[in-house]
Amino acid sequence: MQCRAFSDLAGSGEVTVWLLDNRGPGTGSWASVEYEPGADEYTVEQAGDRRLWDETEAAYLWWLRVGRPGRERFGMTVTLTGQNIWLDSPENVIRR
Repeated sequence: MQCRAFSDLAGSGEVTVWLLDNRGPGTGSWASVEYEPGADEYTVEQAGDRRLWDETEAAYLWWLRVGRPGRERFGMTVTLTGQNIWLDSPENVIRR
């Protein structure tokens, strides 16, 4: 997923998290969620041709399914013909 994330923290502990499509100017896809301390549900808004929050949620659920691996377990192999992202070993490619 190519996007960038940033957040706005309010003095009350509320946080707005923004996801913006990073593929280039004019793509227009974005998502935001507002966290409020103590809330049970959070409102998500998203627009554009990519559903950035849906992509983020799918990535999170995948991460849970594979046992919440830490950053140190991920790697990348780069060659003249492309790059592979892997988990635990170069043979376990998760993204080409």
